[in-house]
Amino acid sequence: MKKTNYYLAGLLVVAAIFIGYHFYAAGQAEEQIIQLIEAQTTGDQSISVTHSSVEVTPFTGKIIIRDLTIILGNHIERAGRLTVDLGYLDVLKFYLGGTEYALRHLNRAEALLLNPSYVNKSTLQQVSSDSLHIHFEGEALDGIRAAVTDTVFSRRQTIHAEGSRLRLQSPNTLISGLQVKDFQYSGTVAAGDRFFWREGRHEITMDSLSWKPFEAFQNKYGFFIKGFGYPTDSIPFQSMRFQSTPHSQSGMLQVQTQLKSELALVSVDGLVDLQQPLGRSPLENATLSITDFSDSFSRVLENVEQLLSISLPRSEDGITIRIEGSLSEPVINNR
Repeated sequence: MKKTNYYLAGLLVVAAIFIGYHFYAAGQAEEQIIQLIEAQTTGDQSISVTHSSVEVTPFTGKIIIRDLTIILGNHIERAGRLTVDLGYLDVLKFYLGGTEYALRHLNRAEALLLNPSYVNKSTLQQVSSDSLHIHFEGEALDGIRAAVTDTVFSRRQTIHAEGSRLRLQSPNTLISGLQVKDFQYSGTVAAGDRFFWREGRHEITMDSLSWKPFEAFQNKYGFFIKGFGYPTDSIPFQSMRFQSTPHSQSGMLQVQTQLKSELALVSVDGLVDLQQPLGRSPLENATLSITDFSDSFSRVLENVEQLLSISLPRSEDGITIRIEGSLSEPVINNR
């Protein structure tokens, strides 16, 4: 009986040490993360990272950062809560090797952001959502450094994300306002690249969206929009798909966009030279195609042709129009 009691007491001591160590290690990891954030931003007045708390949960190893704000020049990123979910072996890397070592050897992870947002103070571009679930593959430390300090990626980085209730504002561009129920994103940037959006490959899909064109577009094409029974500042679409890849010869982005509505399928294909502000980005070799007409859409087109005494460039496949100009001022190329 005494021997059994000794065994039980020994097990309790081991369990207490094991549990105590994990709580101690979690506390140490929290301090290491805070120190790493300070180390990455110290000495550069253009970078600021603030938060209300950093928590590392024992055993599960989740990293929870609350009220996170990152300011880099004119760029402001916020999240009410950021939760990074790691595997147990990755958690041990934090405990045993420290935060920098762990991030350097962290090749995949998941993160959940609640109420994330992004604001560009110079262009007034804004992006926010209710939630954002991110799946990451690459090297965490390299990705963080490249994103925060605007340096070259030393390893290939891949991000998959999905979220809900996306809200986007980009003044004086075709996407002056956009609200989306659900969205998915996939992006990859190669080692040696520096500009994630310009040099990476990206794909975005959206479901149940409402588009608000910029005011000049509404004024110019409001007659046609109302003809389809829609308000000029809230045009519904069933889905959208966007793809961009770097064009090897021109250095521009090859973009493809498809918008599906109950009326028709609208597709845009062309080259974009990204500029700041985004609305100034010029278009080259761009075409707009409208296919899969509904009966009501066909009737409206016929009425427009009769009313304005014009003939739209229609074929058996639909309507194809060459466009040029910029994202904020696209115009029809009649040549």
